[in-house]
Amino acid sequence: MNMQAIGMKISALRKERDMTQVDLADKLCVTYQAVSSWERGNSMPDIAKLPDISQVLAVSIDELLDNAKASLIVKNVLSGKESSEIVPDLETLVDVAPILKPSQVNALAKQSSSANNEYNITVDSELLIELAHNLDSENLKDIILQSGNIENSTIIVIACFMDSEDLKQVSMLCQNIDNSTITAIACYMDSEDLKEIAIKCENIDSNTIASIACYMDSEDLKEVALLCKNMDNDAIAAIACHMDSEDLKEVVLLCENIDGKTIEAVACHMDSEDLKEIALLCKHVDKQTLTTLASFMDSEDLVELIKVKI
Repeated sequence: MNMQAIGMKISALRKERDMTQVDLADKLCVTYQAVSSWERGNSMPDIAKLPDISQVLAVSIDELLDNAKASLIVKNVLSGKESSEIVPDLETLVDVAPILKPSQVNALAKQSSSANNEYNITVDSELLIELAHNLDSENLKDIILQSGNIENSTIIVIACFMDSEDLKQVSMLCQNIDNSTITAIACYMDSEDLKEIAIKCENIDSNTIASIACYMDSEDLKEVALLCKNMDNDAIAAIACHMDSEDLKEVVLLCENIDGKTIEAVACHMDSEDLKEIALLCKHVDKQTLTTLASFMDSEDLVELIKVKI
């Protein structure tokens, strides 16, 4: 529904009846600021007020809304009916959402999803984004699943409205989930769900892994990092504080060009035995690195390392 058009109609009808905004507000038991907001198209009257507005201005709800589908849904909601014959399409649902309570929007969305369970509908991204503000996570997910696909840009926008499990299922529909999307939605996901999405990304990179590390458990983070084809020294240093020693060791060993500086950076997060294994394999451990590592290692491990490296 066009809020500006409806607002102009309310304004015109009020003036035809020689009523001020205060007069109309008094008859409707609302503030004159509310009436002013309606007339300027900044907001819509609550659905419960539509019968009163219709009566005071002597017009039908159909005339007031000037939208046959929306009017039918509104009258259906007002009467408390749940007719399976009146199934709102998403565009109509978006139209009526501003005047409905979230529970009413969700009930209509569930009705729409049940009627379209063949998974053969096309879901417009803009409609989804508008609906997301009024739908609960499960209903939003069900509507998206009917489409069978979703764009990265849409996932990023709707992520904040979804539970982790629902967001995961929706993201799995994306045919080419990318690094920037994973980074953007990570804060809304549980570690296990985030791991599954990251694994789905065929080209997960080290910068992305570093950016999502704080949202992941050590084991899940390790699985994702081990799949990365270009895990570099900077990324390893960045994720070290989020990992257990054993998991971190496996990731470090994956890096073919691990350097002394990185080993120094991760040393405080590792057990002595694991740190020794890494240092022994590194080609770039010098006396300065050994001096730094000494404070993090047991005497026996340090002696063994020194014998090999010096």
